Amino acid sequence: MRMSLDSQRLFEAYVHDQQDLPLPGYALEALPHLRRHIPLGAAADHEALLCFARLSPGDELAQIQAQIEFFRARKQDFEWKVYALDQPTDLKQMLESQGFLADDPEVFMTYSLRGASRPARALPAGVEIRRLSRPEQLDDILQVQAQIWGRDFEWLRAKLATSLEQPEAISLFCAYADGQSIASGWTDYPAGSRFAELHGGAVLPAWRGRGVFSALLDVRIRDAAQRGYEWLAVDAAPMSHPILLAQGFTPVCMTWPLRKAHTQACAE
Repeated sequence: MRMSLDSQRLFEAYVHDQQDLPLPGYALEALPHLRRHIPLGAAADHEALLCFARLSPGDELAQIQAQIEFFRARKQDFEWKVYALDQPTDLKQMLESQGFLADDPEVFMTYSLRGASRPARALPAGVEIRRLSRPEQLDDILQVQAQIWGRDFEWLRAKLATSLEQPEAISLFCAYADGQSIASGWTDYPAGSRFAELHGGAVLPAWRGRGVFSALLDVRIRDAAQRGYEWLAVDAAPMSHPILLAQGFTPVCMTWPLRKAHTQACAE
């Protein structure tokens, strides 16, 4: 994927705004060359997260191994979120050489909300989009995600429930047909950032290609614009990438989640 000067500037703006913001349910540790998020409380058995790497030239491998040893001592699995614009540029390959396993790649994309105008889109007959505000409604989101991805999403409940306690920090939506949830999507609104973040946009297979994904996207774009944010950011999966591109989103760079179990030692 070719990256332009504008891509570099967008990414730097995103990192500037996001790097010192704690995630709900996590403690933020601002290390000199990356950010480390440690799960707390009800989320304590979840993966930790590393991101926004700017590793010191010539000492990258030692810094990677220090993180591996840190989490092995804690007996905690972790994810290293890698962007193609991280430093070093071959960070993904370096992590894989140390036993990290990469999930499917995504495209980090942004959308300018300056002057954004998204008129209401017609939905298929019998379909409606609702804003969710109560913890018991989270079942509707978890069911959609579990059906689409074929795995349990109960781990997500605590994170979303915590965020619901601060409605200024999140908006959650589901699309329904005959009272059953058929699509979901939510937006995180980090305080002090120009970037709101889209998550979970997904539609059950039987309802794809009928405008539900785009309608759900329009609702979230209008919501973010009304809250005064300047940009939307999203990690787009292969299925949603072409749709978002057609809707005016700008590709910035590739991104990969790389995971390592605490039981794995550093490679020799």
